[in-house]
Amino acid sequence: MKSNLLSAIPGLVHGFGTLSEPVPEALAPAWEKKPEWHQVHGVRAAEVLYANQKLGDCDAVYSAAPGIPVAIQTADCVPILLARRDGRAVAAVHAGWRGTKSRILRELWKQLSVSGERPEDWVAAIGPAIGPCCYKVSPELAAEFAAEFSSFGKAVAVPKPEILDLPAINVAELRAIGIPKIDLIRSCTFCATSEDGSPRSHSYRREKIRTRQYSGLMIAPPRVPFSADTF
Repeated sequence: MKSNLLSAIPGLVHGFGTLSEPVPEALAPAWEKKPEWHQVHGVRAAEVLYANQKLGDCDAVYSAAPGIPVAIQTADCVPILLARRDGRAVAAVHAGWRGTKSRILRELWKQLSVSGERPEDWVAAIGPAIGPCCYKVSPELAAEFAAEFSSFGKAVAVPKPEILDLPAINVAELRAIGIPKIDLIRSCTFCATSEDGSPRSHSYRREKIRTRQYSGLMIAPPRVPFSADTF
């Protein structure tokens, strides 16, 4: 599964994994180079500088290094892929309810802005996640979200009683940061099905197991120019 917005960026490879294709096909050839990290539903962001880098605990990764997949894994949480419009920098974010509530996108952007990045130079795509059709939570948690994100409008965070819309909250967060173009792929990991009626994505709430799909992107490595001296 791909984003039309990200597909338009030259030299960028990306994909959102599915149940039948947990690792996006576009990233598979370089998958052995991906960094190692442990997602903990926090807000720490880590920079990827080289292949197989050990990042520790983090829920957002960013990089300007070509040829290295930058990816996160989800099974109901929100996968967010970001890229500079010139294709020279990328980031991937895992935003569950804890990370969303703790403003993980703003924490990521604090680090990017220190490096001189400007939000108007970036675009973002939000992939399959549990949607407002299925994400029922406790009255207490719904009230906390309604209060935390009240500035976005009453219906954004809690569109129905005890129902959260995490993808919509993260779209609003990206806009508040100043990212002008956002692609929201509305495909609920809990209930969306393929043409044959089988589930399209892994869902922790549906399966009750810890199987995940990856979502990620990569700056394509530069091509070696052809030379007759090669032969």
